[in-house]
Amino acid sequence: MGLNLFDIVVWWLVLEIIGLAAFPIASQLARNLKDNGYSLSKPLGLLLLTYISWIISIFSGYSYFSVLISLAVIGASSFVICLVKGKPQVDKKYLIEFELLFAGAFVAFAIIRAYSPDIYWTGGEKFMDMSFINGLLRTSQFPPQDPWMSGTVMYYYYFGYLIVADLIKLTAVLPSIAFNLATASFFALAFTTALGIGYNLTEKMKYGIITAFLVTIAGNLVGFFQLMDVLISKNNVIDNILSFNYWPSSRVIPDTINEFPFFSFLQGDVHAHMISITFQLLIILLLLNIFKSNALETIPVLALGLAIGFMYPLNTWDYPVYLILSVFIIGYNSFLSKKNVKPAASKYYLKIILAIVAMAVFSYLFYLPYHISYNLDRTISFVPDGRTQLVYYLAIYGLFLYLISRFVISKSKKSIPRPLYLITALILLSILSIVLKFELLILLVPMLILSIMSFLKEQDKPGVFVIILIITGTLLSLFCELFYIKDELGSANPDFIRENTVFKLYLDNWILWAVPAGYAIFQFRDSFSQKKMWGIFAIILILMVSVYPLFATIGKSGMFRGEPSLDGEMYVKKEHPQDYMAILWFRNITGQPVVLQATGEPYKWNTYITAFTGLPTVLGWGGHEINWRSNYSQINTRFSDVNIMYTSLNPGEVDALLRKYNVSYIYFGEVEVKRYGSPGLFDSHPEMFPRAFEYGDVVVYKVEPNR
Repeated sequence: MGLNLFDIVVWWLVLEIIGLAAFPIASQLARNLKDNGYSLSKPLGLLLLTYISWIISIFSGYSYFSVLISLAVIGASSFVICLVKGKPQVDKKYLIEFELLFAGAFVAFAIIRAYSPDIYWTGGEKFMDMSFINGLLRTSQFPPQDPWMSGTVMYYYYFGYLIVADLIKLTAVLPSIAFNLATASFFALAFTTALGIGYNLTEKMKYGIITAFLVTIAGNLVGFFQLMDVLISKNNVIDNILSFNYWPSSRVIPDTINEFPFFSFLQGDVHAHMISITFQLLIILLLLNIFKSNALETIPVLALGLAIGFMYPLNTWDYPVYLILSVFIIGYNSFLSKKNVKPAASKYYLKIILAIVAMAVFSYLFYLPYHISYNLDRTISFVPDGRTQLVYYLAIYGLFLYLISRFVISKSKKSIPRPLYLITALILLSILSIVLKFELLILLVPMLILSIMSFLKEQDKPGVFVIILIITGTLLSLFCELFYIKDELGSANPDFIRENTVFKLYLDNWILWAVPAGYAIFQFRDSFSQKKMWGIFAIILILMVSVYPLFATIGKSGMFRGEPSLDGEMYVKKEHPQDYMAILWFRNITGQPVVLQATGEPYKWNTYITAFTGLPTVLGWGGHEINWRSNYSQINTRFSDVNIMYTSLNPGEVDALLRKYNVSYIYFGEVEVKRYGSPGLFDSHPEMFPRAFEYGDVVVYKVEPNR
């Protein structure tokens, strides 16, 4: 099929148009940044496009026109800004370099995806992602229907899928191709937004690129150890290197998941945590702009509230993290740094408090319709045991810890106790960590203390900003050792109580430490040029974390052999040709009629009609629905009812259940044949269930409304 060059160009062009349309808005929100907000224009444009199209769709329905109107609103707003404030300015050299890097990152990752494009069901959740994207493309109203649980609304944060659906509406690219282009675009967006952070902290493009590398490309140290294991084994060394397994680096801590950005992009699941990376970086840029300001302005604060609130329906775990970070940064910048403000200036302090409250309140109110439709409570519990071992933690964050510890030590060295006191404290802390079986105490407590000491002494604003990020990341790591968010996965198996908590928050932790690590390289750049021991060891660690992206990409891409294609469903045509023909037939059906399929088993070939068409089914992957809804009874009832509809020979019983779930079509394909054998009742009552489609062993029955 080729590399889908036309689709790549169209997708890239639409991203450029969105960024260009939003740039005047970005320039007004980020006037304190050296690049005048250019680096945040694309993610800001996507945020605004998604938000406005969602608001419009609540009242007038979701369609191509609602998305187009949303883009027009952004463009019109920018046009007015240009008329009133003048055209935004940006350094031309920076603009050209930035756009070349964005295009290069996008095309490079599109090529990577083209060599492993399959929207497959094993080892990830692509079927879930594809079901939700296609479901949104079929929806006309919000909240959207859950394609895996017909007749109910989505009980999962769906704004990431809405971003992709909006882009599909604008580009007219096939969803199965757009799926992979979305991954490439989120990689490129994350790379250049991280670059913008590094550039605006250091005012040097080189260190912007280094920051982008650490955030989005660097792997953890496990990749290096994998390579060493292959080299030592001496068995088929070349073949083993070229077929490098990208997976183990994401499963370092037993019974948890520790994804990092490059793994998430390489894995290629268009999932909430991967999409959110770009928008976490957007918030950091907005915060950096506020931090650089000498005055607290209303519009940037409200825009920050909009961006923070966006995280709730995008990837809810990130919302409290960035809300707390924002309160911390605004509070410091407004209170502690204004030493020349007299204590009597109560109006000034009241204004600051009101600004923080407004930011927090509006971050919720901007998305009130979503909160009304999504009401799932989670509780925080104390981790009883099974905390992270120090060796695993160092394998994940070793490079960042090395860089940021040098940074905070250098800033606080005058306040560090005498060696005897320091050694005594470390010995006591080590004993305490052993007694409590809490190994990370020996690392995180000194890091937190040193960071706070640095924070109190640091005078340079960029330095203070990165120290706040370091402190926030340290507190996140401590939180994951002390607490976990209860979910059904942990309730079903106590060994996995921390899995999702570590999974989601460690990704945030990576971002919050990667940015300061890039800044630390800038601060101690002389150590590299003068070949000092610290710099040499830092280079060694950087080379070690570079092993993963290189060899994991080669392994995941099958050594770039074969014909590339971005179409993620082409394998269905080859491996499941009969089901593929049914998928094509179902695409001609408009609306959201319910298709009865065999209930889904996670990470297996099933509910593919829903995945590749967006048509809702009675029950998809039930385990996921239980985790989202915490309603075993409802899920078990549907599971039982689906089996009854396929196996019962009682027409009245089956008819009642079909009406209960408003089923319009009954699918009998590869999975149903294996599970149920024969269609039974459906074939024996053609007056009730006429055949609407058949191809080979696949049959689709139409449920007659007047049966």
